[in-house]
Amino acid sequence: MDEKYFCMAPWSHIQQNSYGEINPCCMFYGKDKVYTQKYDSLQVAFDGSENARLRQKMLNGEYIDSCKKCYRDEELGLSSYRQRFNERYSINEKPVIRELELALGNKCNFKCVTCNTRFSSSWYDDDILLGRTYYTDIGRNYKSNFNINSIDLSQLVELKILGGEPFLENDYLKIFKTIDKKHVTLFLVTNNSIFPSDEWLIELSKFKEIRFVISLDGVYDIAEFVRYGKKFSKFEKNYKKWVELSTTTLNNITVIPHYVFHTFNCLNLNKTLDWIKSFHDDETILSYDFLESPTEISVKYLPNDIKNYIIESNNNFLMDKIKRFLNTGDYDKKQCDKLKSYYKFLNVRGEIPDECKTIVERLI
Repeated sequence: MDEKYFCMAPWSHIQQNSYGEINPCCMFYGKDKVYTQKYDSLQVAFDGSENARLRQKMLNGEYIDSCKKCYRDEELGLSSYRQRFNERYSINEKPVIRELELALGNKCNFKCVTCNTRFSSSWYDDDILLGRTYYTDIGRNYKSNFNINSIDLSQLVELKILGGEPFLENDYLKIFKTIDKKHVTLFLVTNNSIFPSDEWLIELSKFKEIRFVISLDGVYDIAEFVRYGKKFSKFEKNYKKWVELSTTTLNNITVIPHYVFHTFNCLNLNKTLDWIKSFHDDETILSYDFLESPTEISVKYLPNDIKNYIIESNNNFLMDKIKRFLNTGDYDKKQCDKLKSYYKFLNVRGEIPDECKTIVERLI
């Protein structure tokens, strides 16, 4: 077995994303689909022949194209999901769902520049306008038919909740009330626009641990542009509440800001880290990723002179990883032309901050 490509995810984990697609994990994307059949439940998918074939490919040490995100992260010196699964679980253990990653639908109140209808219902009209009907095939508001009673969660140790925006979907509360939370770590990813009700807070307090991931992607006017719909003053107020709760009544929560590095916010990271230091002792609490898709706003396809400018503008603890990611792609004129076209659309939608204009204007 070639351990370079082996991953324990198919033995321990399953994901249902915001548009109903089932995957081994959230990092799995590309041409190698696993679950191509229609399944009535995630349990049937996990126990089925398609997942069994994936497990065999893992045992054979085969390269899996849709696992390339983890392979790339490891090349960048980042800790990958693949490594994490292999550290936590043993091949000698019986296949059982120990981790569930779930989005009940695409309901969201933001139109982030990195997003589309499949992850945000708010994007539907603009995707139609842009001709991106491959995103709108799920309809304006997609809601899954997930049935918690159809899945064996007796061995569950981790639950990850994604969106849309989870705090807009109270059906998550029904799931929380069904599982034995005292042994479960909850990962919850939110845009932090909504502070939840007491009913939510009571259920959250019952989990063993909560990794509370708050999407940040920039501060002040940059934040409001790249995560369209955000009011940064409200975001900051809610963030402060969560940090305070994490040291008082909800001390099972760790608040984790998350930054996705892309063309429109790549010059804002230093300011974002300064803002984080006003709430946390250590800026390296920041969780981060480098955007691959949509490809037109991935920094990896920019010309070398602009890449050098991005490097010069980032005097922070991520410098080496930023350099490595920039080197994973070459200048691509097609992607840069798509970027300029997208920029024109965003400029019509609303005023673009000067800091966000800088990269694109160097292309024009």
